[in-house]
Amino acid sequence: MCIRDSIFIMNEFYNPIKVTTKNARILVTGATGYIGGRLIPRLLSNKFNVRVLVRDKEKIRNKSWFSSVEVFEGDLTKPETLVGLPDGVDQAYYLIHSMSDSQDYIALDRLVAENFVTLFKGIKHVIYLGGISPEGAQISDHLNSRVEVGRILSESLPTTQFCAGPIIGSGSASYEMLRHLCEKLPIMVAPKWINHLVRPISIRDVLKYLILALDKRPLVKMDIGAEPVTFRDMMMTYCRFRGLKRLIVPVPILAPGLAARWIGLMTPITNLLAVPIVKGIVNNIVGNTSSARKLFPEVKLLNFQESIKSSFEKTKSEFVETSWNKQDIYPDYRIFQRRGRFEEVRITETDSTPERLFSVLKNLGDKNGWLAWNFLWTIRKLLDRLVGGKKIIDSDRENLKVGDSMDCWRVEKFENNRKILLKMTLKSPGDAWLKLESIPHYSKTFLVITAIFEPKGIWGYLYWYSIFPFHKFIFRDLGAAIISKAR
Repeated sequence: MCIRDSIFIMNEFYNPIKVTTKNARILVTGATGYIGGRLIPRLLSNKFNVRVLVRDKEKIRNKSWFSSVEVFEGDLTKPETLVGLPDGVDQAYYLIHSMSDSQDYIALDRLVAENFVTLFKGIKHVIYLGGISPEGAQISDHLNSRVEVGRILSESLPTTQFCAGPIIGSGSASYEMLRHLCEKLPIMVAPKWINHLVRPISIRDVLKYLILALDKRPLVKMDIGAEPVTFRDMMMTYCRFRGLKRLIVPVPILAPGLAARWIGLMTPITNLLAVPIVKGIVNNIVGNTSSARKLFPEVKLLNFQESIKSSFEKTKSEFVETSWNKQDIYPDYRIFQRRGRFEEVRITETDSTPERLFSVLKNLGDKNGWLAWNFLWTIRKLLDRLVGGKKIIDSDRENLKVGDSMDCWRVEKFENNRKILLKMTLKSPGDAWLKLESIPHYSKTFLVITAIFEPKGIWGYLYWYSIFPFHKFIFRDLGAAIISKAR
C-alpha cells in the first residue's frame, strides 16, 4: 500500500536488527523490489548512509524513506548512465534479478552482473541474494541464471552469497500464491511434484541475514532457510492455521507451464511471475544450511507455521511494507476475496484538496440524496422497510462521529478529512461496509471507494453475485459525481 507507506514511520521495526559496523555508505540495488524496499528502512535505523540505484526515482518518491537516502538514477544495462555511482560506497547489496518467462532474461541478468563487476572493482564487500541450487541437482533456468550471476560476482568481487528458497512474508509472491489457492479452492487438483521438498524462509529472517552480513568479512556461498517441507505440507499448514477444510488431489499430468497459467487465473500472481515460482519447486531443492547456522548463530529462524502466522497477521492489519506487485499506487480498479470477504476498490485522482473532497463524502445520502443512481438507493431502502427494516434517522453531518447514521449506513470509523468506514444497517444475508477515503498524494488527492461484503451462507453468495454486476456502474458513476462536486 504505497500511498500509505508513511505508516511505516510510525511503527517500530519488529525485532530491530543491530550491527556494529558504523558510518558505512551502503548501496542498495533493487530498491523498488520486495526485498530492497524492506531492507532500506532497516539500514537507515542503523544510521547507515544509504545510496539507492533506480532507473526512475519517481517510482520511489512516495516512500517514507525517500528523503533519507541518496538517490542515484541510472541503468545497469547502460554503463554510461552510472558515472559516479561507486564513489564512496563501502558495501553493496545486489538484489537484481529478472522474473520472466522470456528467454531474454538470462542474457539480461548476465549483462547487468558483468557491468556491475566492471563498475565496482574496488568495493570492499558485495552481498548477493540468490536461490538454493544444490550441486548436481536438476534446477530451473531461472535458478541457473541466479547461479551464474553469483558466479560472475564472486569471481571478481569479495562477495557473500545467500541462497534462499520460497520467501514467506506479507506481500511476497510465494505467500500470496499459497494464500489465494488455499482460500479459494476447497478441492485442489495439483501436480505430483507438490510432494517435493523445499526450504521456505521468513522474510524477517532473510533481512536478518542480509544486515548481519555487513559485520562479517566476505563469506562463502551458503543456503538459508527453515526446515524442509513439501509444498503440499505448506498448503495444509496454511489451511489448518485458517481453519479451512481442503482436499488436495495429486495428478501426474499437470505440466509447469499449465500449472503457472492456472495460478495466474486463480491468484493475483501473473503468469510471467508464476512460471519461475512453479519451476523452482518441480524438484527437491533443500540445500544445506549448516554453514549459515554456524556463521550466523544469532539468527533464530521462524519455522514455516510461525512464518505463516506472522505474514497473515500483517496482511490482516493491512501493514504490508512491500509487495511482489511493484505498482506504486493501486490500479484504478481491483476486486479480490480475502478472509471470507469480497472487496472492490476504486481509485480516482483529482486536483481537489483532501478537505474539499471529504466534505462531499460526509454528506453523501443526506437530504440531497446520493449523487449517482439515487433511485436505486431509494428502491433498496423501500425493500428493506417492506421486510421489517427500521426507519432511517439521519445524523448531523457537520458533527459526524462514530455511531452516527449516514442514510442507511452506520459510522464505524471516522477520521476527519481522511476516512469514513460505514456499515450497512439494511437487512441482507451478510455484512456490508463502505469505506470512503480522501488521500493526499503530493499535489493530487486520491478518492478511494471500497465496497466490502462478507456473505453468510449460500444466500449471501447468491446475493453478492446478483448485485455485483450493478456495482460497476453505481460506484463508477458515484466516484465521478463526487469528483465533479468537489471541484
